[in-house]
Amino acid sequence: MIKNLISLDASKLHHAEFGQLIVRFSEDFSKTSLDTGTDADFKRMYDALQAKIPDYNSALDQIRASEESQKIAKADHVRDADVQALKDSVRPYRNSRTQAEKDAYTAIKILLDQYKGVENTSYEEETNKLNSLVSRLQSSEYSSHVTMLGIIKFINELAASNIAFNDLFAHRSFQSSQKQTYDVKALRKDLNNDYRQLVNYITILADVKTDTFYKDVLAVINNGRSYYANVMLARRNSRKDDDK
Repeated sequence: MIKNLISLDASKLHHAEFGQLIVRFSEDFSKTSLDTGTDADFKRMYDALQAKIPDYNSALDQIRASEESQKIAKADHVRDADVQALKDSVRPYRNSRTQAEKDAYTAIKILLDQYKGVENTSYEEETNKLNSLVSRLQSSEYSSHVTMLGIIKFINELAASNIAFNDLFAHRSFQSSQKQTYDVKALRKDLNNDYRQLVNYITILADVKTDTFYKDVLAVINNGRSYYANVMLARRNSRKDDDK
């Protein structure tokens, strides 16, 4: 074990946590009066670490975008199913022997036919069209027909799933115009190698050098490592509690 260095298995950190460990070191260091120019080798390693952070952050954005895309697709599937459920809900009245029910079916069917294929349009277009459909079904023009057929439940479910989809889609962080792709595992491995090299260098020199610079830098390194060591400890304890 390297003397005076707080133990931390960085490989157990989530991707975002590992990135924040590096960022926190940089932020903590920038708040001190320490000068990277004090040691040319340290400055070289420190600058190399900083240069790799932007690409790593972009890789994290890419992961979040992929996760969001999956959630968006799932939400779209839910509202598509609700569209189909609404259509299915009126079919039992197609051959009704009650005139009022036949009239209601005809009116609702004509309206639904105006939105035929809505599930196959773009996300934005489908959202707008479903907003329109729900609004019309909830209007006074169709209220008696909706009541006659008892389909308000299906309309409300479609309204809710369309809103849920739009809320998720509107807050997505990924920009579809982004072209570059990143290998987060490779970037993390590279960043971790640079981080370990810097940490080992400082730890050894803090032990053998009389210059307080190295001990002060080690204290900055340990500040972030201490925080994430506690995060991992809390996570392990939480898992133990869940297993009880």
